[in-house]
Amino acid sequence: MADTGSLTWPVQRRDDFFRIIVYIALATALIFVIDIITPLGVMIWILYLIPLFLTVYLSWKYAPIVLTGVFIVLMAVSLFLSPRDISMEYALLNRAFFALVLVIASVFIEEYVSNVEVLALDEARYRNLIEKSPEGIIVYSEGKIAYGNPAGFRYLGADIWTKLTGRTMIDLIDPGSQAIFRERVTQAELGARMNIDNIQLIRQDGSKVAVELSLSPVIWDKGTAVQVAIRNARST
Repeated sequence: MADTGSLTWPVQRRDDFFRIIVYIALATALIFVIDIITPLGVMIWILYLIPLFLTVYLSWKYAPIVLTGVFIVLMAVSLFLSPRDISMEYALLNRAFFALVLVIASVFIEEYVSNVEVLALDEARYRNLIEKSPEGIIVYSEGKIAYGNPAGFRYLGADIWTKLTGRTMIDLIDPGSQAIFRERVTQAELGARMNIDNIQLIRQDGSKVAVELSLSPVIWDKGTAVQVAIRNARST
């Protein structure tokens, strides 16, 4: 299963697994007790939707389907234990309908969790490709460097990425090329894919390296940013 820790998620799914299981068990037990001491005509069992939706936080995608089966069994048991204030036929019809609602809800939750797992796998594959790419990759967000792969900081001569994160990239561009870099970044932020064939980068030791840049729009932290791909300039 893919590591979903880097995804936007209400809680850390794996770290909180047992805590969420305890919440679900306590909520289920409380709802069952209330149900068996409440007359049949009072629809307490609708509260089973609460622990059902808590399964979204678990790392086991089949949890909602399994838990739905448990809820249906508990509803069947409470049908005979609850004080009877309506006919058995009507109570049975109510619970059968809600059992169907639970099944439908569990299917939607399972599908949602599956989609998140697929997203996590895609993200892990993409991150692996980026981290191992011989091309330098920099994410330029709100005028500052937000991310870079190992090849990216090697191009800029940094031994650790923290030396560059948060800095404005314009400081790393030769003054003679800063105007065209600003222009292309602005166009990339508007959705265009731009190239700069020959530009001088200023490395951390003050030396310069001629490179080619490819700029393209990218989503970063729920906002727009520019992905800058760096490669050696072609010799003329």
